[in-house]
Amino acid sequence: MTNYYFVGTLLPELHFGQKPELGFRAFNQLLKDNLSLSDYAKTRIFRNLYDILNLRAYWTEEPFDIMGNLNSTEMEEALVTRSELPPYVFEFLDKYENDEERLRHYPELLAIFFRKEIDESSGFMKACLKMERELRLVLLAFRAKKLGRDLYKELQYEDPEEDLIAQILAQKDAPQYEPPERYAEIENQDSPLNLQKALLEYRFQKIEELLGLDMFSIDRILGYLIELMMVEKWQHLDEQKGHEIIESMFKDKS
Repeated sequence: MTNYYFVGTLLPELHFGQKPELGFRAFNQLLKDNLSLSDYAKTRIFRNLYDILNLRAYWTEEPFDIMGNLNSTEMEEALVTRSELPPYVFEFLDKYENDEERLRHYPELLAIFFRKEIDESSGFMKACLKMERELRLVLLAFRAKKLGRDLYKELQYEDPEEDLIAQILAQKDAPQYEPPERYAEIENQDSPLNLQKALLEYRFQKIEELLGLDMFSIDRILGYLIELMMVEKWQHLDEQKGHEIIESMFKDKS
């Protein structure tokens, strides 16, 4: 396994609420310039998730998340040439031939993403993908309860016999969702914004627990990449909250 001493020495500490010294775009370029082709390909695995999320943005004409591998122009070209995206994406597009159907069945594509990428990954990245999937399912359960949605419909593309899915479905008639004990620290948040921030902190903490003491391994670099995504997401949430406060101030004056 290659050790990346040069890259490892360039990683500044990350703190929620503080703008990172090395932003996501700059860090990605650093990795492109210094990692082997096979190791750089590993950095694309987690970012595939954001490509899947950006597909939905493409169909709804919403802004793209910069964490993906493809920008909006590259995405459009990939869809025309049927390249750059995993094969299961094009299988999904063939199954549902128009954007309306694709949006209706979009949770199926997310479920396929996690199933395929987890099966084909190993080690640290496999553990990260499993954690991300669990957190998204927990968040889905919170939202479904909050909005009065049918949990069976929300989870129609998941295995009902899987432990976490069964735990969620068992609470279909409960007034609110109570997650497994390991997620107790993110429960009872007083707003969607605070819940999102609690989830980011939880991810960050768990990634640190998964990583060993080797500061120069590819796993450490992959972990730093995902942590940097979390810190920049937090910054975006802070900016979003700031815009909401300013908008409310103008509304109060009008």
